Amino acid sequence: MKALNVLVVDDAAFIRDLIKKAMRDSYPSFKIHEAVDGRKAQSILKSNPIDLVLCDWEMPEMSGLELITWMRTEERYAKTPFMMITSRGERDHVIKAVTAGVSDYIGKPFTRDNFLGKVNKLLSKHLGLSVNDTQQASAKPQDASVAALMGGASTAPQAKSVAKPASPAAANQGSAAALIGNPFVAQTEQTAKPVAKASPKSGAKVKGIAELRFGSGGSAKCVIKDINLQEMSGIFKREGEIPQLLEQAVLDIVDQDAGQVARINCYVRMLQAVENNADAATIKIVIRYVDDDPVKLDTLSRFIAKVR
Repeated sequence: MKALNVLVVDDAAFIRDLIKKAMRDSYPSFKIHEAVDGRKAQSILKSNPIDLVLCDWEMPEMSGLELITWMRTEERYAKTPFMMITSRGERDHVIKAVTAGVSDYIGKPFTRDNFLGKVNKLLSKHLGLSVNDTQQASAKPQDASVAALMGGASTAPQAKSVAKPASPAAANQGSAAALIGNPFVAQTEQTAKPVAKASPKSGAKVKGIAELRFGSGGSAKCVIKDINLQEMSGIFKREGEIPQLLEQAVLDIVDQDAGQVARINCYVRMLQAVENNADAATIKIVIRYVDDDPVKLDTLSRFIAKVR
C-alpha cells in the first residue's frame, strides 16, 4: 500500500495515543504526525504534505472547525480527507462540520472497529485505495492493549469480570488484563447497598448524578460519590454489559445556570462490584479525565463547586 502522511490532532494525549496505535497497527507504512491543537496542526500542514487529517473539534488556540475552514481555502488541502472526531454529536454540530467541508464525522467514545471502518472508507473514496487494500492493511493481528483501549476484538484470553458469562458480541470487546498485568477480578464492598438505596454506611455522601457514555456503546447514569478536577468516582446500576477497564468514555456535565454542556473525555480507571456475589447489580466506577480544554474544565469546576 502507498505510504501516506496522516495528521492526528487532539488536545488529549490519551486519545491521540489510541488513534496513533490503531493507525500504526493497521497501516504500518503510514507516517503519523500529531498536534495538540489546530494552530500546531496548521503549522504541520504548511511544512508537510498531509494526505489524511483525523482531528478533534474542541481544542484551545484553534478548534477543529477553524482548522477545516482554513484547509478548504488552501488549494493543496481543498479536497484532503478530513475526519472530525468529537464528543459533540448534536445535529447542529454535525451540520456545521459538514458545511465546513469535513469528509466524515465520528463521535467519542468510539470503538476501534468503527474508527478503522471510517478510515477505510475515507482512504477508498478520497485517495483511491481499494477496500481490499485497506482490509489487508488492517488484517495485522491486534495486540491485547490496543483491543482493550479501543474496545475492539482481542487475541488475548478473556479475563474474569463481575458480569455473567458474556454474549459472543460482548466477548469480542477484549480485556485490559495485558495492560494492568493482572486479570480483572471483581472486588467487593459488603457494606454498600444498591444505587437506588444508597447506604450511609458506604462512607460517601451522594453528590449528584452524572451521565457516562462508553466506547463499547453502553451508557450509565452514575450516582457521584466523589469528584474533582482529575477524576470522578460513583456507582451505577448494572443494566446489560459493564464497560472494560481503560475503555474510552465521555462524561456529560450540564451547567444549567450557564446553559453549557461539557463533554469530558475520559477512561475507566477502576471497576468494583458492590455486592459480594457474581450477579452484582451495582458497580462502583472511577473514571479519569484526559481533556485539557480550559472551557470544559471551567464548566466542570462550576459543577464541582455546586455538588461538593
